[in-house]
Amino acid sequence: MERAGRIGGKGLGARMRAARIERGVGLRQLAGQVGMSPSSLSEFENGKSLPGTERLQALATVLGVPLDLRPPDPARFDDWRDFERQELSPVFRTALDVFVEVGYHAATVRMIADRCGMSMAGVYYHVESKDALLTELLRSGMAELISRCQAADAEADSPEERLANLVECIILFHTYRQASAVLTSTELRSLSEPGRMRHLQARRQVRTIVQAAVEACRDAGQVGAVPASSTATAIVTMCVAVADWYNPGGSSSPHAIAREYTDLALAMVSAGSPDPSGSRS
Repeated sequence: MERAGRIGGKGLGARMRAARIERGVGLRQLAGQVGMSPSSLSEFENGKSLPGTERLQALATVLGVPLDLRPPDPARFDDWRDFERQELSPVFRTALDVFVEVGYHAATVRMIADRCGMSMAGVYYHVESKDALLTELLRSGMAELISRCQAADAEADSPEERLANLVECIILFHTYRQASAVLTSTELRSLSEPGRMRHLQARRQVRTIVQAAVEACRDAGQVGAVPASSTATAIVTMCVAVADWYNPGGSSSPHAIAREYTDLALAMVSAGSPDPSGSRS
Protein backbone atom coordinates (compact mmCIF):
# COMPACT_ATOMS: atom_id res chain seq x y z
CA MET A 1 0.00 0.00 0.00
CA GLU A 2 1.37 3.38 -1.01
CA ARG A 3 2.13 5.79 1.84
CA ALA A 4 2.18 9.53 1.66
CA GLY A 5 5.49 9.76 3.48
CA ARG A 6 6.53 12.99 5.15
CA ILE A 7 5.44 16.33 3.82
CA GLY A 8 8.08 19.01 4.30
CA GLY A 9 7.84 21.91 6.70
CA LYS A 10 6.15 24.09 4.09
CA GLY A 11 3.43 21.46 3.52
CA LEU A 12 -0.26 21.91 4.16
CA GLY A 13 -0.14 20.15 7.54
CA ALA A 14 2.65 22.40 8.76
CA ARG A 15 0.76 25.50 7.63
CA MET A 16 -2.35 24.39 9.46
CA ARG A 17 -0.35 23.61 12.60
CA ALA A 18 1.14 27.11 12.49
CA ALA A 19 -2.33 28.62 12.04
CA ARG A 20 -3.67 26.57 14.97
CA ILE A 21 -0.89 27.70 17.28
CA GLU A 22 -1.28 31.31 16.15
CA ARG A 23 -4.96 31.18 17.07
CA GLY A 24 -4.26 29.53 20.41
CA VAL A 25 -6.32 26.46 19.58
CA GLY A 26 -5.31 23.17 21.23
CA LEU A 27 -4.78 19.99 19.25
CA ARG A 28 -7.58 18.13 21.02
CA GLN A 29 -9.90 21.12 20.74
CA LEU A 30 -9.40 21.39 16.98
CA ALA A 31 -9.67 17.63 16.47
CA GLY A 32 -13.04 17.66 18.21
CA GLN A 33 -14.27 20.57 16.08
CA VAL A 34 -13.54 18.84 12.78
CA GLY A 35 -14.38 15.27 13.79
CA MET A 36 -10.87 13.85 13.84
CA SER A 37 -8.96 11.99 16.51
CA PRO A 38 -6.08 13.93 18.09
CA SER A 39 -3.61 11.30 16.85
CA SER A 40 -4.86 11.60 13.26
CA LEU A 41 -4.65 15.38 13.41
CA SER A 42 -1.13 15.17 14.84
CA GLU A 43 -0.01 12.84 12.03
CA PHE A 44 -1.41 15.29 9.48
CA GLU A 45 0.34 18.28 11.06
CA ASN A 46 3.61 16.37 11.06
CA GLY A 47 3.31 15.39 7.41
CA LYS A 48 2.67 11.68 7.91
CA SER A 49 -0.85 11.50 6.46
CA LEU A 50 -3.45 13.51 4.59
CA PRO A 51 -7.15 13.61 5.59
CA GLY A 52 -9.98 13.33 3.10
CA THR A 53 -11.44 16.34 1.32
CA GLU A 54 -14.26 16.92 3.83
CA ARG A 55 -11.87 17.00 6.80
CA LEU A 56 -9.47 19.29 4.91
CA GLN A 57 -12.29 21.66 4.08
CA ALA A 58 -13.37 21.69 7.74
CA LEU A 59 -9.81 22.41 8.92
CA ALA A 60 -9.40 25.14 6.32
CA THR A 61 -12.64 26.79 7.40
CA VAL A 62 -11.85 26.70 11.12
CA LEU A 63 -8.26 27.91 10.71
CA GLY A 64 -8.68 30.23 7.72
CA VAL A 65 -6.02 28.42 5.70
CA PRO A 66 -6.66 28.22 1.93
CA LEU A 67 -6.44 24.79 0.33
CA ASP A 68 -4.21 24.22 -2.67
CA LEU A 69 -5.31 20.90 -4.15
CA ARG A 70 -5.20 22.32 -7.68
CA PRO A 71 -7.73 20.28 -9.67
CA PRO A 72 -7.84 21.04 -13.38
CA ASP A 73 -9.29 24.48 -14.11
CA PRO A 74 -12.56 24.77 -16.02
CA ALA A 75 -11.98 25.00 -19.76
CA ARG A 76 -11.73 28.51 -21.16
CA PHE A 77 -12.09 29.24 -24.85
CA ASP A 78 -13.16 32.08 -27.10
CA ASP A 79 -14.21 29.84 -29.99
CA TRP A 80 -15.34 26.24 -29.58
CA ARG A 81 -13.25 25.28 -32.63
CA ASP A 82 -9.99 26.58 -31.12
CA PHE A 83 -8.00 24.21 -28.94
CA GLU A 84 -5.04 25.61 -27.07
CA ARG A 85 -2.77 23.37 -25.04
CA GLN A 86 -4.70 21.96 -22.11
CA GLU A 87 -3.84 23.82 -18.91
CA LEU A 88 -3.10 21.19 -16.29
CA SER A 89 -0.80 21.30 -13.29
CA PRO A 90 2.26 18.99 -13.55
CA VAL A 91 0.65 16.38 -11.28
CA PHE A 92 -2.55 16.18 -13.33
CA ARG A 93 -0.72 16.38 -16.65
CA THR A 94 1.55 13.50 -15.68
CA ALA A 95 -1.32 11.47 -14.23
CA LEU A 96 -3.21 11.84 -17.52
CA ASP A 97 -0.22 10.60 -19.51
CA VAL A 98 0.45 7.67 -17.16
CA PHE A 99 -3.19 6.59 -16.96
CA VAL A 100 -3.48 6.54 -20.76
CA GLU A 101 -0.14 4.81 -21.21
CA VAL A 102 -0.43 1.94 -18.71
CA GLY A 103 -4.07 2.07 -17.57
CA TYR A 104 -5.47 3.33 -14.30
CA HIS A 105 -5.09 0.11 -12.33
CA ALA A 106 -1.49 -0.46 -13.41
CA ALA A 107 -0.53 3.15 -12.66
CA THR A 108 0.80 4.07 -9.23
CA VAL A 109 1.26 7.34 -7.42
CA ARG A 110 4.99 6.53 -7.32
CA MET A 111 5.07 6.43 -11.15
CA ILE A 112 3.38 9.81 -11.29
CA ALA A 113 5.70 11.27 -8.67
CA ASP A 114 8.85 9.98 -10.42
CA ARG A 115 7.81 11.45 -13.78
CA CYS A 116 6.98 14.77 -12.13
CA GLY A 117 10.34 14.81 -10.37
CA MET A 118 8.48 14.99 -7.08
CA SER A 119 8.26 12.91 -3.93
CA MET A 120 5.09 10.94 -3.31
CA ALA A 121 4.42 13.32 -0.45
CA GLY A 122 4.57 16.17 -2.95
CA VAL A 123 1.89 14.50 -5.08
CA TYR A 124 -0.30 13.92 -2.05
CA TYR A 125 0.07 17.59 -1.16
CA HIS A 126 -1.85 18.42 -4.35
CA VAL A 127 -4.38 15.57 -4.36
CA GLU A 128 -5.57 13.13 -1.73
CA SER A 129 -5.55 9.90 -3.79
CA LYS A 130 -5.11 8.27 -7.18
CA ASP A 131 -8.88 7.95 -7.41
CA ALA A 132 -9.23 11.71 -6.90
CA LEU A 133 -6.80 12.28 -9.79
CA LEU A 134 -8.90 10.12 -12.13
CA THR A 135 -12.17 11.65 -10.96
CA GLU A 136 -10.97 15.21 -11.54
CA LEU A 137 -9.44 14.42 -14.93
CA LEU A 138 -12.65 12.81 -16.18
CA ARG A 139 -14.82 15.53 -14.68
CA SER A 140 -12.82 18.33 -16.29
CA GLY A 141 -12.67 16.53 -19.64
CA MET A 142 -16.43 16.05 -19.82
CA ALA A 143 -17.04 19.59 -18.57
CA GLU A 144 -14.96 20.97 -21.44
CA LEU A 145 -16.72 18.80 -24.01
CA ILE A 146 -20.17 19.83 -22.77
CA SER A 147 -19.23 23.52 -22.72
CA ARG A 148 -17.94 23.35 -26.28
CA CYS A 149 -21.01 21.42 -27.48
CA GLN A 150 -23.31 24.01 -25.93
CA ALA A 151 -21.40 26.82 -27.66
CA ALA A 152 -21.44 24.98 -31.00
CA ASP A 153 -25.17 24.32 -30.68
CA ALA A 154 -25.97 27.93 -29.79
CA GLU A 155 -24.02 29.26 -32.76
CA ALA A 156 -26.09 27.41 -35.38
CA ASP A 157 -28.80 29.08 -37.46
CA SER A 158 -30.59 25.95 -38.71
CA PRO A 159 -31.27 22.37 -37.59
CA GLU A 160 -28.77 21.00 -40.11
CA GLU A 161 -26.11 23.44 -38.95
CA ARG A 162 -26.79 22.47 -35.34
CA LEU A 163 -26.02 18.84 -36.09
CA ALA A 164 -23.04 19.74 -38.27
CA ASN A 165 -21.57 21.96 -35.56
CA LEU A 166 -22.03 19.33 -32.87
CA VAL A 167 -20.38 16.58 -34.88
CA GLU A 168 -17.50 18.88 -35.74
CA CYS A 169 -17.16 19.86 -32.09
CA ILE A 170 -17.10 16.27 -30.81
CA ILE A 171 -14.58 15.21 -33.46
CA LEU A 172 -12.28 18.14 -32.73
CA PHE A 173 -12.40 17.38 -29.01
CA HIS A 174 -11.59 13.69 -29.56
CA THR A 175 -8.60 14.56 -31.73
CA TYR A 176 -7.15 17.68 -30.10
CA ARG A 177 -7.91 16.32 -26.61
CA GLN A 178 -7.17 12.73 -27.56
CA ALA A 179 -5.59 11.71 -24.25
CA SER A 180 -8.51 13.09 -22.23
CA ALA A 181 -10.97 11.50 -24.65
CA VAL A 182 -9.33 8.08 -24.43
CA LEU A 183 -9.27 8.24 -20.64
CA THR A 184 -12.91 9.33 -20.59
CA SER A 185 -14.05 6.40 -22.73
CA THR A 186 -11.88 3.65 -21.23
CA GLU A 187 -11.71 4.26 -17.49
CA LEU A 188 -15.38 4.64 -16.56
CA ARG A 189 -15.17 1.20 -14.91
CA SER A 190 -12.39 2.47 -12.64
CA LEU A 191 -14.37 5.36 -11.19
CA SER A 192 -15.78 5.01 -7.70
CA GLU A 193 -19.15 6.46 -6.71
CA PRO A 194 -20.42 9.12 -6.85
CA GLY A 195 -17.92 10.04 -9.57
CA ARG A 196 -19.09 7.21 -11.82
CA MET A 197 -22.72 8.32 -11.72
CA ARG A 198 -21.76 11.94 -12.42
CA HIS A 199 -19.65 10.83 -15.35
CA LEU A 200 -22.54 8.82 -16.81
CA GLN A 201 -24.81 11.84 -16.40
CA ALA A 202 -22.30 14.01 -18.28
CA ARG A 203 -22.13 11.49 -21.13
CA ARG A 204 -25.92 11.41 -21.32
CA GLN A 205 -25.93 15.21 -21.47
CA VAL A 206 -23.77 15.16 -24.61
CA ARG A 207 -26.05 12.60 -26.22
CA THR A 208 -29.12 14.65 -25.25
CA ILE A 209 -27.69 17.73 -26.96
CA VAL A 210 -27.06 15.74 -30.14
CA GLN A 211 -30.49 14.10 -29.96
CA ALA A 212 -32.15 17.52 -29.78
CA ALA A 213 -30.35 18.50 -32.99
CA VAL A 214 -31.45 15.25 -34.70
CA GLU A 215 -35.04 15.84 -33.61
CA ALA A 216 -34.86 19.40 -34.93
CA CYS A 217 -33.78 18.04 -38.32
CA ARG A 218 -36.71 15.62 -38.29
CA ASP A 219 -39.12 18.39 -37.28
CA ALA A 220 -37.85 20.45 -40.21
CA GLY A 221 -39.02 17.72 -42.60
CA GLN A 222 -36.02 15.42 -42.87
CA VAL A 223 -36.96 11.78 -43.32
CA GLY A 224 -35.56 9.09 -41.03
CA ALA A 225 -36.77 5.56 -40.30
CA VAL A 226 -34.55 5.12 -37.21
CA PRO A 227 -35.72 6.78 -33.95
CA ALA A 228 -33.95 10.02 -33.12
CA SER A 229 -32.59 8.59 -29.85
CA SER A 230 -30.93 5.66 -31.65
CA THR A 231 -29.61 7.93 -34.39
CA ALA A 232 -28.09 10.31 -31.82
CA THR A 233 -26.47 7.40 -29.97
CA ALA A 234 -24.98 6.10 -33.22
CA ILE A 235 -23.63 9.53 -34.15
CA VAL A 236 -22.02 10.11 -30.77
CA THR A 237 -20.59 6.58 -30.71
CA MET A 238 -18.90 6.91 -34.10
CA CYS A 239 -17.46 10.31 -33.14
CA VAL A 240 -16.13 9.11 -29.79
CA ALA A 241 -14.43 6.13 -31.46
CA VAL A 242 -12.17 8.49 -33.45
CA ALA A 243 -9.97 8.97 -30.39
CA ASP A 244 -9.05 5.26 -30.52
CA TRP A 245 -7.47 5.40 -33.96
CA TYR A 246 -6.61 9.03 -34.65
CA ASN A 247 -2.92 9.56 -35.43
CA PRO A 248 -1.74 13.17 -34.91
CA GLY A 249 0.99 12.59 -37.50
CA GLY A 250 -1.30 10.97 -40.04
CA SER A 251 -2.59 12.24 -43.34
CA SER A 252 -6.03 13.28 -42.10
CA SER A 253 -6.30 16.48 -40.06
CA PRO A 254 -8.90 16.87 -37.30
CA HIS A 255 -10.87 19.29 -39.48
CA ALA A 256 -10.81 16.91 -42.47
CA ILE A 257 -12.10 14.10 -40.27
CA ALA A 258 -14.76 16.42 -38.90
CA ARG A 259 -15.97 17.25 -42.42
CA GLU A 260 -16.25 13.56 -43.33
CA TYR A 261 -18.11 12.65 -40.15
CA THR A 262 -20.42 15.64 -40.50
CA ASP A 263 -21.45 14.37 -43.94
CA LEU A 264 -22.04 10.92 -42.45
CA ALA A 265 -24.19 12.31 -39.65
CA LEU A 266 -26.26 14.47 -42.01
CA ALA A 267 -26.82 11.44 -44.23
CA MET A 268 -27.98 9.47 -41.18
CA VAL A 269 -30.79 11.98 -40.65
CA SER A 270 -31.32 12.37 -44.42
CA ALA A 271 -30.40 16.02 -44.11
CA GLY A 272 -28.78 18.06 -46.83
CA SER A 273 -25.40 19.67 -46.30
CA PRO A 274 -25.41 23.07 -44.62
CA ASP A 275 -24.67 26.20 -46.58
CA PRO A 276 -21.15 25.73 -48.04
CA SER A 277 -20.47 29.41 -47.36
CA GLY A 278 -20.84 28.70 -43.63
CA SER A 279 -18.28 27.72 -40.99
CA ARG A 280 -17.47 24.28 -42.46
CA SER A 281 -15.83 25.63 -45.60
